[in-house]
Amino acid sequence: MSFPTYRVLINSLPKSGTHLLAKAIEILGYQEHFDHENHDSSPIPWFLNYREVRKKLSDEEKLTSTEYSNEKISIGALTPCYVNVATLRNWLDNIPEKKYILGHIPWTPVLSSVLSEIKYHHLFIIRDPRAVVASSIPFILDTGKMPSSHFLEDDLQIMSSIERLKFVLEGGYAPKAGLKINNFAAVYRSMLAWKNEPNCLFTNFEDLVGEQGGGTFEKQINVVKKIADYLKIPFDENIYSQLTEIYSPAARTFRTGKIDKWKDSLDAESIEYLVEYCKPLCQEAGYDI
Repeated sequence: MSFPTYRVLINSLPKSGTHLLAKAIEILGYQEHFDHENHDSSPIPWFLNYREVRKKLSDEEKLTSTEYSNEKISIGALTPCYVNVATLRNWLDNIPEKKYILGHIPWTPVLSSVLSEIKYHHLFIIRDPRAVVASSIPFILDTGKMPSSHFLEDDLQIMSSIERLKFVLEGGYAPKAGLKINNFAAVYRSMLAWKNEPNCLFTNFEDLVGEQGGGTFEKQINVVKKIADYLKIPFDENIYSQLTEIYSPAARTFRTGKIDKWKDSLDAESIEYLVEYCKPLCQEAGYDI
C-alpha cells in the first residue's frame, strides 16, 4: 500500500467517535502526530480541544482567548477558546506529512481555507445527539485513560444525576471551572454545520462502528472506502483485513461504543428529558426519534 502524503485533521464533537475515525485512518497508513512520551514538551497541542490548546497559548494570547474576532478560530465544544488564525496555522503546518491531529472545532469557513492552503484533509464524525450526551456525562466525571481530568469534573461531582443532565443540555455558569458553558443544542448545531462544507468529508459514528458496535459490516466497508478515496489511498486486501480493528476498547476515551446503548445508561426521568430535548437535533441530523 502506498502511504499518504497529506496531513489530516480529524474533527468531531466530543464522545462522537473521534478515536473510531482515528483508528480507521491508521489502517490506511496514518499515525497520530505526537510522541506519546514527550507530548507535554511539544509547542504543538497534542489535541485541538479547550484544555490542551490553552496550555500552548502564550500569556498574551490567553488574555484574549475569550474574545471572538474574524481573525480567530473557536477551539473546543462546551466552551470556546478563540485562537489566532496564524497560531493555529503554525501548529498545523509544523505537523509532519502522513500524520493526523484530533480536534473539536465548530464550523467556520476560515478553517477550510487554512487547511486547503497547507494541504490538509479534513474528516468529521457525528453521532446521535442522545448518545453523545449520555456518554459525555460519565466521561466528564471520569476521563479514564486521558492524561488529565475534565475541566468540568468538580462542578458536576456535586450535582444530582438530573442536575448534571440539565446543566449539560441547557448550559450555564460552572463556578468551580470559572467558565460559561454553551447549551448543547448550540454546540451540536455548530458541529453539524460541517456537513455542508464541501472540503470536509462528513461521516457518521453509526456507519463506521461496524458489527461490534451494533452497526453493519456493509456500512463500515462503505465508509472506509469513502475515506480511502478521499485520501487517495487504494482500498486493498490489507485494509480489508484490518477493519475489525476499528472498534477498539483500547482507545483512550472508549466507554461502551455501541449504537443505542444510551437507552440503558440513564434513569427513566433523565431519558424522557433527554429524548424531548434532542428531538429537533435528531431531525436535523437525520436520526430516528
